[in-house]
Amino acid sequence: MAMDGEPILRTPRLALRRWLPADEVALASIDADPEVARYLNPPLPPAADFIGRSMGHWEKHGFGFFAVELRVDPGPGRFIGFVGLGYPAFLPELARRPELGWRLARDSWGRGLATEAAVAVRDDAFGRLGLDELISIIHPDNAASRRVATKIGMTIEGPVQHAGLDRDVDVWHLTAAVTA
Repeated sequence: MAMDGEPILRTPRLALRRWLPADEVALASIDADPEVARYLNPPLPPAADFIGRSMGHWEKHGFGFFAVELRVDPGPGRFIGFVGLGYPAFLPELARRPELGWRLARDSWGRGLATEAAVAVRDDAFGRLGLDELISIIHPDNAASRRVATKIGMTIEGPVQHAGLDRDVDVWHLTAAVTA
């Protein structure tokens, strides 16, 4: 297993790596953007709590959320958010199914970076990890995340009640057989 901060996955424009202490301030800044937080579970946990839980998930399950940094301009080495896998404990009926999720800084939107990172994580999940399926939980009004899910081959499985948002959200689904 790679050490903290060491890239685990690389794409042409991104390095997906384990978390570093310095990521806390950058993640807190990303989470403080109301447009980033618009469709997320309120209230967002403090960045330190999220990173701690992410690192614990890695230790327990051998996978988790990657810190994502740019490898190209503008700002090579700049932390821009996270993409990865986790068990969605906030929705008990889905808590045993690995969820592919992403959150990037707003100035990283619209450049295909979320899709690029999600493809790398999807391929790693079905390849190295040998997982059979992935889900994503997406607010139905989040058009950008819906586009990412579509681009990586996911389809809507159906709605699920999300108590934290007091509404239904969409469960997107993809099996390893579809990408083989």
